[in-house]
Amino acid sequence: MIRLIGQRAIEGPNRTTGGWGTDTWALLGLLAEHRSSLLTKTIACDKLWPEAEAQHDRFAGLLKATRAKMCDALGMPGTYGRVVIQFKGGTGYRINPDLYVCDVWQLRDLLAAAAVATGPEKIAALTAAVDLYTGLYLPDVPHAWARQTADALNRGIVQALAELARLEEQPEREVGYLERATELDGAAEHLYQRRMEVYARLGRPQAVHYCYDELREHLRARGRKPSSKTEQLYRGIVDSA
Repeated sequence: MIRLIGQRAIEGPNRTTGGWGTDTWALLGLLAEHRSSLLTKTIACDKLWPEAEAQHDRFAGLLKATRAKMCDALGMPGTYGRVVIQFKGGTGYRINPDLYVCDVWQLRDLLAAAAVATGPEKIAALTAAVDLYTGLYLPDVPHAWARQTADALNRGIVQALAELARLEEQPEREVGYLERATELDGAAEHLYQRRMEVYARLGRPQAVHYCYDELREHLRARGRKPSSKTEQLYRGIVDSA
């Protein structure tokens, strides 16, 4: 297993390895993004070191080191590097899917399954997806492509949590999903509105106040204020308490 979400590690039956430099994880991230296609050396170099010289020499060393670490996790000799990261058809590279899976692949598969499922199967897929999301994707990789992927995954999990909240019959669990969703997206005003409504149903007026103040602080940091709809909802709950 190659873990790129929340933690950065390569897990195998032999050992779990990690703690390397940013370039290793960036390369693994690029390979993970090319799950159904091949990562060419040119694309990899341009995305890893857009301003650097001698990119291709750096790539060869990085590829060799990354292959060795993947072999080590599997208990294979480092000479099997071309097996764990394959070079296909003289065109490009890919992670050998028969030997390794990436957590980002699993997460996307679960979200895709949830999108077409119904009933318990939908809830199970959504739950597995949010459980797999233990933190940001490649947080130490500064490249724009990594941050875009991280943002997209974060949005997907926020939507999954919102959907779980919608499907949940127990208000305590419902609000738990909404709380986690707003931790991931502090500007999702519609989710704060739903949180306040559930708190009101649970008879927790202090939680309503805290929720509103939390939203206001997040929006203030972005130069915004709560919408009139949110204000009206908040005042209506407070006045009826």
